[in-house]
Amino acid sequence: MPNLCKSFLSILMLAAGLLVFSDSTKAASYLVNPNKTYTYSTMVSDIGQLKKAYPDLVDVKVIGTSEYGRNIYAVSLGKGDSTVFLNGSHHAREWITTNVNMNMIDKYAYAYKNNSKINGFKVRTVLNNTTIWFVPMVNPDGVTLQQSGLKNFPKSTHKQLIKMNNGSKNFKRWKANGKGIDLNRQYNAKWKEIKGPKSPSFKNYKGKTAASAKETKVILAFTNNIDPEMAVAYHSSGEILFWNYQQSGVRYTREYGYAKKLGSITGYSLVYPKSFGGGGGFSDWFSRVEKKPAYTIEVAPYAGETHVPIKKFPSIWKENSIVGLYIAQEGFKLYDSRETAASKLLAKKIIAYNTKTASTLQQAYGNDITSVHQLVVSNSLNKKYKNVTAEIKKQEKLIAKLPENYRSKPKTALGKTKTYLTNTLAYMNGISAGDSLSEKAQVVINDFENGTINSNTVNSYQKLKVNMTSTKTKLSKMKYSHVRTLAKTKYIVPVQDFTASADYEMKRYQLLLEIDKEAANKRYREAREKMSKLQELNTASTAFKQNAPKRYKTFAATEEFLLSMQNRIEQLLTEAENQPDSSIDIQKDEEVDRAE
Repeated sequence: MPNLCKSFLSILMLAAGLLVFSDSTKAASYLVNPNKTYTYSTMVSDIGQLKKAYPDLVDVKVIGTSEYGRNIYAVSLGKGDSTVFLNGSHHAREWITTNVNMNMIDKYAYAYKNNSKINGFKVRTVLNNTTIWFVPMVNPDGVTLQQSGLKNFPKSTHKQLIKMNNGSKNFKRWKANGKGIDLNRQYNAKWKEIKGPKSPSFKNYKGKTAASAKETKVILAFTNNIDPEMAVAYHSSGEILFWNYQQSGVRYTREYGYAKKLGSITGYSLVYPKSFGGGGGFSDWFSRVEKKPAYTIEVAPYAGETHVPIKKFPSIWKENSIVGLYIAQEGFKLYDSRETAASKLLAKKIIAYNTKTASTLQQAYGNDITSVHQLVVSNSLNKKYKNVTAEIKKQEKLIAKLPENYRSKPKTALGKTKTYLTNTLAYMNGISAGDSLSEKAQVVINDFENGTINSNTVNSYQKLKVNMTSTKTKLSKMKYSHVRTLAKTKYIVPVQDFTASADYEMKRYQLLLEIDKEAANKRYREAREKMSKLQELNTASTAFKQNAPKRYKTFAATEEFLLSMQNRIEQLLTEAENQPDSSIDIQKDEEVDRAE
């Protein structure tokens, strides 16, 4: 029995050891140690390590500098277009809120990488939807002074700092920034109503004007830049949650709901911000000016005029571990609701435009066309086409302003507008090509009718056939079959009939040119051979005309021109053959051919 007890005890000790080992192994994978006095330099180092460990998830920006030139860091966590904003250490002695911010970054990033949950929250899902921005230490000068005293500040400033601290060299109660301005009384929300010291002090001096401190300016600019859906400013102490900044109506109901949930998560009591004089704080400003949900969370039991003891951090973390995830989740819902509504509204406007305006293009390229005489591009159509083109560009810009995931509906609606425009362009291109084809055909026809065929006619005739092919292609892209049929009747059929009529004449003319050239070069045998081919063409031409449909033309002037040209060449050949030495020329011609 004693041996059994010993064995059981050994098993328990082994199990306990394994649990300790497991926890320490897990803890070793985290980068931030929040259970200590957390300095500015520690924060800077940890931010660098987090960025290195999670390069695709964590981004770091220096968004400005403090009054004494210390960098103010913003850290983003997540991949979503939706944003929310958490910050800490507006007040120097409340630096434990930096621990909270940094621990959130660390724990959330770890959970994302390992696709694990935190108290039921699917961290990867939350951070794929939303990017959480943190400014863990808004007031690095004040925190440094509170934690380390005067040693990290220029000697020339020591006297003034001591004066602002009511003559004391103990800065543990220090709340302001390095210039004695309370940063959470600096925001321009009922700022003028804030009471307090009239000159720089370790606490509660609101400054000569709102947003005069460098740190306040940095936070304001940064907030406007990231445009968050919700914001939380962490402070200490008191275990209370400020939320009511004189909202009303629907906003009041909605933001009270978030506040109750945050109160349930943290266990903190909801209060009105009366102790702050009714304004000047970051959350006051964000709620009243940006008109979005904002919450000031005071962590830890009340610690008096100093910082919260570090031993309180484990309980603080337990109470606040999912606050960032909850804010991110609800922020995305707000964002999604707004962007979905914007997407639907834009799609609705585009659909209305299609119905009223863009669809009327359809009449111009289809419904209203019943005869070839209506195949025109009017000034009104050109104007309407330009207007719809401009409208599409305008709507494309509006669509581009929407986040990518919310562009589908307006894009689909705009697709119909573009279809109207594409069909109109196809019609206009077809008519333009058809009119051009007709003009070019008429130039060649004139030559045939006048019997003035020359080398330019040949070139124009060849190009005309090529143009007819390209015009057919353009006409085939017209939307409606009845319009394509009418366009073919107006533009293609006349040119086809002309070329069918003129092909023999053109071939005869080109052959006569070749014969003329042979005769001029005294190549009489070749000339005679080609005269035989010409006769075959003449016979074929006559037969074609006798059997051709009535729509095919006979060009009398061209026939006369070709006959005249043929007679002239025939006379030239006859005269050459009747000369006494013509046989010698032919013999020489044959010898040249054999040599070649």
